[in-house]
Amino acid sequence: MKGIHPSVASHRLNVLPTARPVRQRVRRFHPDRQKIIRDEIDKLLEAEFIREVEYSDWLANVVVIPKKEGKWRVCVDYTNLNNACPKDRFPLPRIDQIVDSTAGQ
Repeated sequence: MKGIHPSVASHRLNVLPTARPVRQRVRRFHPDRQKIIRDEIDKLLEAEFIREVEYSDWLANVVVIPKKEGKWRVCVDYTNLNNACPKDRFPLPRIDQIVDSTAGQ
């Protein structure tokens, strides 16, 4: 991201070595949705949150979802990539423990 050095915040995925890259078939969008997607991509490129790559091993499609207030949320369908990563084995806390911790006990 603009102004943040990679030594401060950097992320890499731990993809299983046996995983085969998946390239999802490209989805078609209505021209109205294409503009929404293009605007979001331009915004993320400008902020240096994403960067363009020429050849990618993985291809994940964009999903455009309506928000309650009438705007649109642009997401990415990383289902295949998530399946290629090892699962974290962290147990979730119990709800009574969460409630107790917020009550100051």
